[in-house]
Amino acid sequence: MQFVTLRTITNDLLKIVRASNISSSETISLRQLEDWVHQYRSILLKRDLDKGKKPNPDYIQEIDSLRLEKIDLVGDDVITSGIIPHGVESGVYIYRTSLSLPKTIDLNFSSGFTYVGTPAGDEIQLIPEGRSKWQQYKKYTANDKMCFLRNGYMYVMNNEALEFVTIRGVFEIPSEVGRFVNPITDQPYFDMDSKYPIPNNMIPALKDIIIQKELKIQVTSPTDVKNDDMNNPINVSNTNI
Repeated sequence: MQFVTLRTITNDLLKIVRASNISSSETISLRQLEDWVHQYRSILLKRDLDKGKKPNPDYIQEIDSLRLEKIDLVGDDVITSGIIPHGVESGVYIYRTSLSLPKTIDLNFSSGFTYVGTPAGDEIQLIPEGRSKWQQYKKYTANDKMCFLRNGYMYVMNNEALEFVTIRGVFEIPSEVGRFVNPITDQPYFDMDSKYPIPNNMIPALKDIIIQKELKIQVTSPTDVKNDDMNNPINVSNTNI
């Protein structure tokens, strides 16, 4: 089955805008349509996730082989400049993602990150930042692999050298994953022609919300739900809702 892309969705919406002959159609850009697609996808997904169900796999994006950098940790302070405060010993290291991560859609009582792990497949437990300050003093779990979020970065506590991690999550703006590049293929993890992270059965609802709420077009026949990027005819009127 052919998957749906961001380009397909926005092109379908643009065809509907042009067919409507509304006066503002020429000022609506693909970028604006992209923003609306991301915005209302978040609303639809959040509505579903608030029911307490596990995230649909179609919501989830993966960033594989995300590079880490070693950071010097002194007490509760992370030293990034290499300058250690006078009288304080160094030598405790953790790792931090080299780039800040996209914001996730939060789940009920938990983060929107669904998996953090090593390239070998070992899962790393995501914990609150406050707990990380005491982890090194735990008798039985001091050497466990754990991670926490701070200012958009993922910090990884690990007793072994670690260069990469894999992260999966329900991200608020899917296109932000495009900032990350696969080190093997040198290709971004998301672009306009990547599979858009939403189930096919939500696409018609997503389009209808944008058409009626943002474009103010009253649909008089079903939208093109085949997502085949074909210019299938659609009847619309200029009636505001």
